[in-house]
Amino acid sequence: MKRIYLICLLLSGFVAQAQENPNSAQAQENLNNTFSRIISEVNQHAEAYDRLKYSTEHLGHRLTGSENGRKAEEYAFKLLQSYGLDVSYQPFSSESWSRESLSLSFNGDPIAAVALAHSPIKVDLNAEIIDLGNGLEADYQRVGDKIKGKIALVYLHILPNSGKDLKNLHRSEKTALAEKYGAKGIIFINSVANNVLLTGTASITGQLINIPAICIGLEDGLKWKEALASKVVKVSINMRNKAGETQSRNILVRMKGTELPNEKIVIGGHLDSWDLATGAIDNGIGSYAVMDIARTFKKLALANKRSIDFVLFMGEEQGLLGAKAYVDAVLKEGSLDQIKYMLNFDMVNAPTGFSTTREEMIPLLKRTR
Repeated sequence: MKRIYLICLLLSGFVAQAQENPNSAQAQENLNNTFSRIISEVNQHAEAYDRLKYSTEHLGHRLTGSENGRKAEEYAFKLLQSYGLDVSYQPFSSESWSRESLSLSFNGDPIAAVALAHSPIKVDLNAEIIDLGNGLEADYQRVGDKIKGKIALVYLHILPNSGKDLKNLHRSEKTALAEKYGAKGIIFINSVANNVLLTGTASITGQLINIPAICIGLEDGLKWKEALASKVVKVSINMRNKAGETQSRNILVRMKGTELPNEKIVIGGHLDSWDLATGAIDNGIGSYAVMDIARTFKKLALANKRSIDFVLFMGEEQGLLGAKAYVDAVLKEGSLDQIKYMLNFDMVNAPTGFSTTREEMIPLLKRTR
């Protein structure tokens, strides 16, 4: 895990100090010296995991708009300030959403479930449920008007043996399809064993949706999916949620470039998380890595040739709200064209891939494996 974090920090140092001729002997020597200093500092003094441990044990979840969210914003601000960095808040308004209560039953049998974010405030619904397979448009076209007024039962990902080359849709897109074809609700079957429940938004826009969206566990879902093949299943949903405008804050550290101050690198990650766990992976480790990268820049007095914005975004889980607020502010400043590069750290200790638009990053990644 530390190796992944170190790779991320080295990539940040490389981008911040990139030169017009990065292959020159002097440039390579300078880069190697910088990397050696970074490696030494991280191996001996990295704080990301310790700060993450404190956060998970004392702050808990970091839901945008909640009291926990505000505590996380303040903790991150004070932590960065303690490193001697110039920190500021970037406030923005958003429509917060939080769950209050949910009861779900199939033919009278209670089922463990969670509401997906941006579901309606109040739902009292009794309706028949229909198996919609993967919940793709072809599935709705297959059943036609039979879905109208009923609840769609949909697999969160792509069901095994569904055929080749099927492209999955995000749960928000599947929810939009259910609404488009007249469903009164949608229930997702999670794909993780042992009846694990998934949370997250079911809204494409970040606004409230018009139908309830719910997640149930894999084993429960497959049981009732099988039952639907031979009998009618009636579902009862009683749901209460809260929503309303709230104030949230991105946390921003700006370092002016020494040689190219009007060219900017953004190094960021989202600080917020959902409320059913501590958000250690999504995205505690990413956001605390960003903070420790900023700490390392300050501690080593690294001379960033380009300006750097370190940003901890709030509201990512509700629809990239903090990122949109950051872009709106940049547009208002008239400095959007100054941004030349962004490194986004999300779940950095569980990478599933690496993508870049810069060829020089590839050999760097290979060198640090």
